[in-house]
Amino acid sequence: MCPERMSRVVAVGRFDGVHRGHQFLLREARCRAAGGGVVAYTFPPRGPSLLTREAKERLLRGYADEVLVVPWESVQGMEAEDFVREELVGRCGAEAIVVGPDHRFGKGRVGDVETLRRLAPSLGFEVHVVDPLHMGGDAVSAARIRDLIASGRVEEAASLLDRPAWEVGRPTPGAGLARKLGFPTVNLVLAPELVRPRPGVYAAWAQWHVGEGKALFYIGDRPTFPELPPSVEVHLFVSPSGQVEGPVEVHLIGFIRSDQRFPGERALAAQVSRDREQAEEILLRAPVPVRLLPEGELRTRGGVP
Repeated sequence: MCPERMSRVVAVGRFDGVHRGHQFLLREARCRAAGGGVVAYTFPPRGPSLLTREAKERLLRGYADEVLVVPWESVQGMEAEDFVREELVGRCGAEAIVVGPDHRFGKGRVGDVETLRRLAPSLGFEVHVVDPLHMGGDAVSAARIRDLIASGRVEEAASLLDRPAWEVGRPTPGAGLARKLGFPTVNLVLAPELVRPRPGVYAAWAQWHVGEGKALFYIGDRPTFPELPPSVEVHLFVSPSGQVEGPVEVHLIGFIRSDQRFPGERALAAQVSRDREQAEEILLRAPVPVRLLPEGELRTRGGVP
């Protein structure tokens, strides 16, 4: 049951992915605030990650009144007690602190839940420990989701994230091979901090500043053409009216096949046609994903966040 009085609650964590487990913890923080403010205290992504900083902040703002992204380097040398006193209480004004049971902090990661409980009476805050959310028999965690994406199991990852697995990249010139095959693509340079999905072909939904639509997403070494470098590209089912510019968000809806070598261009083009048909069936059942980048990023920046 939520308390009646209002509190300033600080939820602390890496919050990579802002997945269902994080959402569960943040809802508990909101409950504990009882009308007071909720602060999400977090850190910039350190790869491999599920989100860029900008996307993570946008998602966190759906659960917290204030999002504080603190450079890890500025606090990693602080003693655990100093971190609580100066950062969580002094800087954030914490009247209550919400963490998971395995949360560690301070120099050498020596601070833990018991440290918080020991400091709470003298520093005037409450401690609330939220047990992990379990789905499919295991705890929902960013590490589990990253492993799922890296193995191509993006549908399972989506069930834990509460949205599709996500990549973002900036357009870059390509070799022109896809257009020659009859399936023009937008080549991308992905944000370097994001976890990479298993090489292969995916049903996807792409979004950029002035448009969005169904797509095939490919990431791989192009084994049919060993003379060419590895590639990341998106084939849009409906050709855009203009050039695709700025960050391109790619939501991975379903894994279609692994990266593979074909006898030649004709065989590859025939397979891509089949890939597209399969992707159409997958995407018919999928709702349009919510954009994760703030509008300001899409309007003002031409590169990867």
